[in-house]
Amino acid sequence: MKAAGLALAAALAIPAAAQEVDPPPIVVESEKPQTEAALTDLARDLAGHPRPRRPLARFEQPLCLMVAAGDADLAREVATRIIDNARSAKVPVRKSGCKPNALLAFSDDAHAQLRDIRKSGRRLFAGISAREIDAAMGARDPVYVFQASRETSATGPAIVASPEAGGSGGIPGPTNQIWSAGRLKRETREDMLAVLVVVDNGAIAGLSPVQIADYASLRLLAPTGEVDMAEADAPRTIMTLFLAPGNAPSAMTRFDRAYLKALYRMPAGAFASEVLRAAVVDVTRGSEDEG
Repeated sequence: MKAAGLALAAALAIPAAAQEVDPPPIVVESEKPQTEAALTDLARDLAGHPRPRRPLARFEQPLCLMVAAGDADLAREVATRIIDNARSAKVPVRKSGCKPNALLAFSDDAHAQLRDIRKSGRRLFAGISAREIDAAMGARDPVYVFQASRETSATGPAIVASPEAGGSGGIPGPTNQIWSAGRLKRETREDMLAVLVVVDNGAIAGLSPVQIADYASLRLLAPTGEVDMAEADAPRTIMTLFLAPGNAPSAMTRFDRAYLKALYRMPAGAFASEVLRAAVVDVTRGSEDEG
């Protein structure tokens, strides 16, 4: 993978996977108990309203993170926290000397730089397409997220294109679907290949490194959407960080962590509905235990 054209990756790049330090404990703030219905709504929003009976993308190969920023201390602190979050969720993480498959970049004017890259036809990180750039530039948050994934069989080999799906020049279609008693078994999974997250420097003023890192962790490690729930009584999530900075949590919430852990705990190929349900159950059971 090349990170060609990444003028938006500022002067310093911190290869986070090379850092071997004892992580600080991750603390989740005390939160108001929420109804199962409210958490279910949040789950769909947080995951970007996925199709219920499709797998959610996740890293099957170990994560190799790089953080690019002009502020070395911020880059190092954010990188360390993201790696801690990944390990807490049981995401496989590479040590030193790896080729990045996840890049967090801070830019003075991300939108303008992405627009220039789009016009020039230059290649972005991991060969992200012009269409993907166009889609990401419509984001509400001052954050631009690009995720490249591939459908494979649940046991790992890549799925080949079938003639019915257009052959080698058409849209790939799985050829290894297995039918049993009228039901389609979960024989496919969605592998995250590479992720690029670009953040405008101007938008992070006043935010803590923990807030920035926890927001970025969700965008880097899981499928996400922009969350609109910022009401006082709604379930809290770090994904409202740029929607309502003054009311945003100081760190990942219990549900944020439950979503990440469920995504990486569930079997390969688990449906989106199953992953989100597992996260909701984890949180509601935790609330009952605390009561």
